[in-house]
Amino acid sequence: MTHPVPVITLIVTASCSTLAVADLYTDAAGDIFDAGLGNLDILGAEVTNDDLNLYVTVEVAADVTAVNWGKYLLFLDTGDGGAVSGSAGNDPYNNPWNRRVTATEGIDAFLGSWIDGGGGSLAYTWNGGGWNDEGNLGVGIAGSGSLGSVSWTISLDLLGIAVGDTFAFDIATTGGNDNDPGIDFLST
Repeated sequence: MTHPVPVITLIVTASCSTLAVADLYTDAAGDIFDAGLGNLDILGAEVTNDDLNLYVTVEVAADVTAVNWGKYLLFLDTGDGGAVSGSAGNDPYNNPWNRRVTATEGIDAFLGSWIDGGGGSLAYTWNGGGWNDEGNLGVGIAGSGSLGSVSWTISLDLLGIAVGDTFAFDIATTGGNDNDPGIDFLST
């Protein structure tokens, strides 16, 4: 199942130290099958950029530091081409983590993040026939009582985009095991 994705234009900023105005996206609370999985229930996302980086923060309905087994996925379509279902060998889901999470076809950048073990975030870019592992970018993790957030800082150069370019994206949550399905999507 594919999902419609928000489209955003990177905003021109005055200088490297100035952030553009954030774009905010919301998702309904409690729209997942199990109310006990609040750490996977997306409430919204904030997306902004400066001259060098894209900043994305997703907020969920539970403290991610208290329930630390969730995984958080960021799919980006930054231009022509990109992964389609089945295009990377045995990957029917068009993501490099072999999760049963299918994003809109054309994804050419993927970040997969985890909270357990101190947290981290692996970045991948599509090379036309497979996924390039770009390494661990790190991940920001925050939690306070009934809310949690996961944040990414991604170099515009890594994504192959510049200020003024547009891209589509989606965010999904999944469980802590290989082959777990998508639980919540920002786009739905």
